[in-house]
Amino acid sequence: MKLADVGNTPFVEVYGLLPNGNRLFSKCEYMNPTGSHKDRTYLNIIENMEKQGVIRKGMTLIDCSTGNGGAALAWIGREKGYKIIVFMPEGMTDERKQQILSFGADIIETPKETFLMGAAIAADEYRKKHPVGEVCFLDQSSTLLNKSAWHACGQEIVSALHRQRVVPDLFICSIGTGGTFCGIADILRREYKNIKTIGIEVDRSAPLYASRRGEVFEHKSHNLMGLGAGVLSVNTIPELIDEVRVVDGHAAWDRMKKFIAEYNFGIGPTCGANLMVCEDVARLESGKNIVTLFFDSAWKYESRWEGVYPDYAEAE
Repeated sequence: MKLADVGNTPFVEVYGLLPNGNRLFSKCEYMNPTGSHKDRTYLNIIENMEKQGVIRKGMTLIDCSTGNGGAALAWIGREKGYKIIVFMPEGMTDERKQQILSFGADIIETPKETFLMGAAIAADEYRKKHPVGEVCFLDQSSTLLNKSAWHACGQEIVSALHRQRVVPDLFICSIGTGGTFCGIADILRREYKNIKTIGIEVDRSAPLYASRRGEVFEHKSHNLMGLGAGVLSVNTIPELIDEVRVVDGHAAWDRMKKFIAEYNFGIGPTCGANLMVCEDVARLESGKNIVTLFFDSAWKYESRWEGVYPDYAEAE
């Protein structure tokens, strides 16, 4: 694997999936080197912080993650000469923890009760205990370098659509930190003035959905890791999100498995969430071109293949 291999992932049409003459196109981000979209995020963050003089080789870089981001950071950090520490809520998949460790990074697990918020607090406390210039907390949720990482992906999608002479009608995608969704949506909105964007949150932790309905938000444990951290990131730009829908985590896992069996795309459960909403929209539309994303790889979830995280099962 080389850093130059990040990005330029395949843009494919998924034939025969949607009814009513609707067409589905997806950017296959799970085919990035570490198996997820987070390679783009961390490569952009680190390279821009290097240019700004904020970080330099030999420093320790830290961040919090449920796994995909941690693996991307661990690999890119190793390639660039940094020590990496990933703060991770306990109970994540064995595959993602093993991948992080295989890249030479350390993992500090934080209590399940506080989920990602607790991991972020622990990372910040770690930073404060070290001299300035020795440790940098990248904090992907709080830097707009997260969102800007996805402008390149948006441009790749636009170029692919131009080559195929396709004009997209909808962009439908799950929202985690919001950087992926909003970075792509920003570019698509500039190119296609009439495109509609639909963001997806897991029903048990949907702060944007609650806000738009005037409801009090309450975070509950769920099984769609990567979504539903419990807070809205600065990378979630509401003006770029026309509509918000929620999905049930277990239904998303089931949709992922059925899709893998039928189409042989090795995608993860948040991709199942994307497929569910694309299909729901397509039942009420006809002749539309829909763009989505396949975030990460199925192999990262084999130890939780029933869609249950034991440390969080009670609350589910």
